[in-house]
Amino acid sequence: MKNNYIDLVECVQKTLGSRILYSKDCILLSDDIYYKIQVRISAQTLRRFMNFIVDGVKISNTSLNYLSVYCGYENYQDFLELYIRNNNNVDSKEIKFIKLFFSINPKSSETDENYHNASKNIAKLLFSNEDLLNSTSTFLSKNKAAQIFFFERFPFIDAISSGYSMHLTKYIKEKKNFEAQLFGNSLLYLGLALSDNSQSSLFLNKINAIPDNLIFHPFPLARKYASNILDNYLTNNSVELEKWILLSINEASNDRWKKEFIYFPFFQFILADIFNLIERPIESEIMLQICELDYKRLPGFSLDEGYIEALDLIKAINLFQLGKLNDAKRILKRNKSKDIVFIMHDYFLIQRLLVEINFIQSKESTKYKKMYAEIIHLINKTKFYFFNNKLNNLRVNE
Repeated sequence: MKNNYIDLVECVQKTLGSRILYSKDCILLSDDIYYKIQVRISAQTLRRFMNFIVDGVKISNTSLNYLSVYCGYENYQDFLELYIRNNNNVDSKEIKFIKLFFSINPKSSETDENYHNASKNIAKLLFSNEDLLNSTSTFLSKNKAAQIFFFERFPFIDAISSGYSMHLTKYIKEKKNFEAQLFGNSLLYLGLALSDNSQSSLFLNKINAIPDNLIFHPFPLARKYASNILDNYLTNNSVELEKWILLSINEASNDRWKKEFIYFPFFQFILADIFNLIERPIESEIMLQICELDYKRLPGFSLDEGYIEALDLIKAINLFQLGKLNDAKRILKRNKSKDIVFIMHDYFLIQRLLVEINFIQSKESTKYKKMYAEIIHLINKTKFYFFNNKLNNLRVNE
């Protein structure tokens, strides 16, 4: 009997990362679906879907919708409308090139600026072409070089609430060391929290189960502290919030980060930003002072490109929240949004515009209305609904 869902079957197998050749493979598929979207489709239903069982029982629309969500689509109708078009938009030569690049991992890749820049350009290509990313993310999640030089070096924060989480989940499934698990689950938490998804707190158990002394890079550890601070802020748990704030300030002063990571304040960068989000300017200022006093600023440092500009923007937001409006304006005047690190450009642009709109004197002016509309557009594009409250407060204060 011909399978009526041949395109969806193909897409499911691509998402799984392997062909489903035997009836028993449907058990693995059922488990993978549950792991990625927390919905259970029975192996028996999947056997009917794959035509291992032909008994005249039709697969339900609910199951078709869940399978489409598993593949990265909103629902089955969305899949039908987009999948064929997506396939036509992917150049097989580009896929081959990406796989070839990450299959050649030079020994000096950690310090090779050319390799880093090439990886960055590939990340930009993938982020600008959702179809290409969908076609390669299973390979990227399994490839050791791509795990580092795609997922870890260039986490796509701008899309963490709007589709990138599917690819990040594949990475977590394949790379199981403590830092990868902390890094990946913290980003999944952030995506859910920024989109006002109540399921975000479920990730904290995974995040907090990893001891601090097993983490050797400040970025993933900072994400752990940031996740706890943001979650306790969102759930109004003031006791835990203050505890994690104090812990983060103590950790920010830890000398171990001032040795190997002296060129950029990774830990303090994340925490200063999260303090801006929850409007704790005193604590953000503490983090920024450590950045200024203890860390070098070398423009030629490859990982630094775009981060210095983002750090300056964090400082401008902090100054605004402290009431130092003229100082905030001075930084914003020299700070160009286009120079912000590309993986979180929209994330920081929303925050920048939320500051700049306060400097417009007339709420009825064309400039104000245009900026207000741009913020709404960016929030809807990224699904960072967290910022709606900040935007609504502007209207309340008119």
